[in-house]
Amino acid sequence: MVKSWYRLCHALKAHGTVILLNMAVILPFTLLTGYIKLSTLLNGYTAGRTLRRSTGIELLITLFSEPYTLPYEGILTEISEIIWCFPIALCFFTASLVRHPKLRQYLICISILLTLLMIDDAFRVTLILYVLLSVPKMVSYGLYVGFGVAIATYFHHIILKTPYPWLLLATGLMAISALADFVPIPGIGTPIMLEDGTKLLGLVNLTIYIWKLAQTSLKSLTLTPDS
Repeated sequence: MVKSWYRLCHALKAHGTVILLNMAVILPFTLLTGYIKLSTLLNGYTAGRTLRRSTGIELLITLFSEPYTLPYEGILTEISEIIWCFPIALCFFTASLVRHPKLRQYLICISILLTLLMIDDAFRVTLILYVLLSVPKMVSYGLYVGFGVAIATYFHHIILKTPYPWLLLATGLMAISALADFVPIPGIGTPIMLEDGTKLLGLVNLTIYIWKLAQTSLKSLTLTPDS
């Protein structure tokens, strides 16, 4: 019994991250399954009978429903949300391999910032806070900008040793996209291109920057441990 408990503790310690990530998926699905089961029981569900009232099954169908009525509807938005994943994955992957401690911290900080931006973009967090709680969009944008400025200030020595022109280009395009959300722009297609088009282009250049940074970091061409 003691030996089994020791092995379990050792496995948890060795594979804690993997277990945590799996539990982050398993636990919500377990809770959702329990809710659906309870909802069907309260609504008098039995095999072969139609549910008398709305149940959790409808919630499950809604959560996994396809958002398109046309094959190409929202495709550029979805592509933008997919591209978010590339620089984030590259940052976390590179951070797990490099030995330079400050570079690792820089990559992790970028990863956190990009993850927050991706979640906001995918789930419309800023828009929901504005509509439901009347939180000004400027507050959310200000927090993101403040985090980005803090990263740039603290890691400026590291940034200057990276292919930062791509970062500046990506940041500028993302800034134009954010400003287009506040400034009334005349025209029919111009507002969409300035807000969503520049964001997509900015994400592409951001991915290029992170890709070049990962190559440089892993080859240890410009950064040394005592930088």
